[in-house]
Amino acid sequence: MIVTISNQYGAGAVAIGHRVATLLGYALVDRELPIVVAKRMRTTPEEVEAVEDVGRSLGERLLSSLEMSTPEVNATHFAESFDEEYLREVQEAVREYAARGDTVVVGRAAALILGRRPDVLRVFMHAPRDWRIENVARDLALERATAQAEVDRIDRARKAHLRDWYDAEFGNPKHYDLSIDTAAFGVEGSAALIVAAVAARS
Repeated sequence: MIVTISNQYGAGAVAIGHRVATLLGYALVDRELPIVVAKRMRTTPEEVEAVEDVGRSLGERLLSSLEMSTPEVNATHFAESFDEEYLREVQEAVREYAARGDTVVVGRAAALILGRRPDVLRVFMHAPRDWRIENVARDLALERATAQAEVDRIDRARKAHLRDWYDAEFGNPKHYDLSIDTAAFGVEGSAALIVAAVAARS
């Protein structure tokens, strides 16, 4: 079974993913994926992670759209863009990890890459915005205002990433099999719910 965990920033997905992998005895794919993709692209993991969590500006999205629809403009850009190469490499890496089975994949739009499959449990983690801000401020030792700006920035970037590259709405229930309010259940409770869902699927 493959468990994909998508999340609103600050909802605790990394800690929950680690707990689920431990309880199930599964491999965990979290920090490993951007490192693998960075090696393939001959860049840094930070550059890879920035594609999803920084996002593109409206002007950049409009320019990409113009280039795709205008042969004269598009013809001058033979090379694959960094974002497109990132997308291809992430998709290939997620599929390779999934092919091994018994894996928990955190983030990277893995739920959309793998889609609805009997051997995939797609989980979405969410929590109230104020709770997530407090969570980020505590975990990263940030001032509340800084944590708030970071939560809002990354939420916007993830929404844009899914919209631009997958034509999908971030957090839309149709893309997931299980949605969990982590503020209500905490790390242990959320992990237990996922483990139970895996057992129900098996």
